[in-house]
Amino acid sequence: MQSSPPRVKFTPAGCAVLFYALISAVNAGAADYPAKPVRIIVPTIAGAGLDTLTRLLAQKLTEKSGKAFVVDNRAGAGGAIGMELGARAAPDGYTLVMFTLTHLAMSTLPGKQNVDIVKDFAPVTWVSSSPYLLNVHPSVPAKSVAELVALAKAKPNAINFGSTGAGGTQHLAGVILSNLSGAKFFHVPYKGGAQVVNDLLGGQIQMSFTVYPVTKPHLEAGRIRALAVTTAKRSPALPNLPAIAESVPNYEINTWYGIIAPARTPPPVLDWLHREVSAILQQPAIKQALAVDATDIMTASRDEFGKLLAREVVKWREIIRQTGVSTE
Repeated sequence: MQSSPPRVKFTPAGCAVLFYALISAVNAGAADYPAKPVRIIVPTIAGAGLDTLTRLLAQKLTEKSGKAFVVDNRAGAGGAIGMELGARAAPDGYTLVMFTLTHLAMSTLPGKQNVDIVKDFAPVTWVSSSPYLLNVHPSVPAKSVAELVALAKAKPNAINFGSTGAGGTQHLAGVILSNLSGAKFFHVPYKGGAQVVNDLLGGQIQMSFTVYPVTKPHLEAGRIRALAVTTAKRSPALPNLPAIAESVPNYEINTWYGIIAPARTPPPVLDWLHREVSAILQQPAIKQALAVDATDIMTASRDEFGKLLAREVVKWREIIRQTGVSTE
């Protein structure tokens, strides 16, 4: 008769020893972090505003740690390709994702992305927030939001407005403007922000919503005209630009950047990343450069950022439901 294998008896003391051994192992790995290059996925093309800020942070993190932080641009499908790649990466701290509110909003579209921002990712840090600018081609006779709305009402769908994809915040900025004002604009989706700007410059589209750094040189050269900012109030960096809400009550939309990592990434690694990125953002030269570009640095704990993500998912899922926006 074969004897039964000996039964392992776990005492409270034994369980405590095992628990602290596991914690020590995790902390030991975090103490050596980063021990090799870290990839930061950016779900946009190179040269976009998100890419530029990511490269700046990557450079500073490389200088701080002595290990390379490498930007990996994975554009396409409205950011879905890069977001899904990040969600499926090993949760070891060596793959991060720098993303925008647009990518979060698009993830709430049915069938648009196979990721859940809250379940598939761990929050690292909120980075920055900035308004969109409502820009028009110089051929558009409107010199104010009120005039633009009147023009679009008189000629419904005669004004084409471009965005980086159906369901993104640039698209929703136009949809919300249309819903609140009664004006009708014709939406033209693109695969990237550079294409939107190029066609706005060329007059193929007459309107767009972009962050200030993207169109700044064209605005200064008079190749594009900005009518307003999309935040509830005027931006301190652009005091001469009115808020859309001054002409269209209750209008408000802005965008932000943040860093996330695959779910189950060790908390000590996430804490290190949060601490170091936050310190970089507080450097005077960084703060000044972002302020000039109408970008506000956002400060929040990892827990606060996680709660923000959860709230934003609920908010934008409802906005998309109410507006009837689809991937088409």
